[in-house]
Amino acid sequence: MGQGSRSIIKFLSLCFIFFLIILALLIAVSAVYSIYSISDYSSGSNIPVVIPSSPEPEFEEAETPSSLTSVDAVESGYSSDTSDTYVRTYSWNYSGYNQTITVTIPVEYYDYYRNKSHTGKDFDHYALSENDRVFLGKMIDSFKEQGEKCNFTSDQNVLNIIAFVQAMPYTSDSVTTGYDEYPRYPIETLVDGGGDCEDSSILAAALLLEMGYGVVLLELPGHMALGVKGSEDILGAYYEFEGSRYYYVETTDPNFKFGELPPEFIDTQVRAYSMNPFPSMNVSIRADYVDKDRNYVYYNICCIVTNTGPTSGQNVTAVILAESEPFDMTLVWSQSGELSLGTLADDDSDWVEYTVKIPRRNHTRFSCVVYGDNFDPEYAYTKIVYMD
Repeated sequence: MGQGSRSIIKFLSLCFIFFLIILALLIAVSAVYSIYSISDYSSGSNIPVVIPSSPEPEFEEAETPSSLTSVDAVESGYSSDTSDTYVRTYSWNYSGYNQTITVTIPVEYYDYYRNKSHTGKDFDHYALSENDRVFLGKMIDSFKEQGEKCNFTSDQNVLNIIAFVQAMPYTSDSVTTGYDEYPRYPIETLVDGGGDCEDSSILAAALLLEMGYGVVLLELPGHMALGVKGSEDILGAYYEFEGSRYYYVETTDPNFKFGELPPEFIDTQVRAYSMNPFPSMNVSIRADYVDKDRNYVYYNICCIVTNTGPTSGQNVTAVILAESEPFDMTLVWSQSGELSLGTLADDDSDWVEYTVKIPRRNHTRFSCVVYGDNFDPEYAYTKIVYMD
């Protein structure tokens, strides 16, 4: 092989190596914009999350807020409290402005939330509880008033609330409550003077909902954060959920910008909790033998309804049935009329009963249907039994 041929082969080899280097760089750059997926908690379907590099908010860059401190230590017996109320004053800095907000909460409301169940609930239920709306509404009025004084835009009002929550003291559940996992209602977080990632995300979600913004709660491995609904022209990490973009917000660390996803959560599974403001009814049924005569068997049927929240059930109504074949609620031996339970508040239970009669030597199934103005019907059934 001649010298010229070897030179040509060497040149082509160098070109091929250069091409491979360029290709590798292009792949590396495109990986920054890779699309990952998270699981929707409600449906289990995959929804895309886009993680661009160097996320920046659409609005003006704000100064990093300073650590939020409570003017009064979060301990019993301090002077600003009374026997009937808790008073909390918080101060923080946003965009060069010193901000202060004072919250007055009746002891009975704090005790109400403290005594509620803190297990077996979806996290959105804590953010959607309706009994604290009046207090959160007053807080939003204060945030808006401060925003007007500082000439904040609507976007900056959102960032101001996020700054308030981000800078609240982080406290673990085991230290402050004695429980390993204890999601707080917003009222509890405000009175307790802080909380963990679940508590700060729930509080931020409740405040922004009260202000009229769309939010979701994002459950990541060992962590919880907030998703804020935004337009397509905002830069930052976002999740596609139910046809909208929800931008990641870290609620426990003021050093994270709007839309900035911590590196450890890139390409991880995430559960998204949508804010569903409708009650969830748990229905159970009990059948007790009463008597029988020559032609009929009599049973007393009790239908128990529990509202697991997060809001009150309106015009809750039950119907009790003794079904006959084919046991699809189309044919019945006996049934009640509409049995009203009225309004059923979050975490409240009530019951209705009715005595049914079934012809002897027939099969039946006892069932209860519960429906209302603001939730889908719920059903409870017994096994199919023979009436001897």
